[in-house]
Amino acid sequence: MLRIPVMMLLLALSACGFHLRGVVELPPDKKVIALQGIDVNNPFARDLQLFLDLVEGKLVEEPEQAGSVIVIHNIREGRRVVSLDQNGKAIEFELTFRVQYEIRSPDGEILSPQRTITIRRIYLNTQLQVIGKSEEESVIRREMRREAARTLLRHLEKVLAPADAN
Repeated sequence: MLRIPVMMLLLALSACGFHLRGVVELPPDKKVIALQGIDVNNPFARDLQLFLDLVEGKLVEEPEQAGSVIVIHNIREGRRVVSLDQNGKAIEFELTFRVQYEIRSPDGEILSPQRTITIRRIYLNTQLQVIGKSEEESVIRREMRREAARTLLRHLEKVLAPADAN
């Protein structure tokens, strides 16, 4: 009895263009992506694979096996003090995650020249709960990395879309 309203809701959501966050639509022949510049076991590569799993995509190391190539030129994480307390201790930090990449075809043609994705977050660390704040920073960094991975895959989706779809 409940199945019919749920199915109607799902049909309505799909008709309006609703997609789950992080899900990209890649052409079937482009779902295998070669990753160069970093190892496929790198945390950023694992996050890319996490989102590709949602669309039955796969990361490989060899361009000959892929429909497109992501070349990672640089990944940087940073942390800088934003504010101090009355005793001169750092209490607010800006975290940054930056990835420089380009997208190529398997034969080396540049489909999208080098771009940079920069994700920034500010967080408060009063130094009172050191262990908890350390874990909080790790969680924030992981979420920043995942946001950069989603952004990169959305850009890839746009680059690989047929010209008449843009």
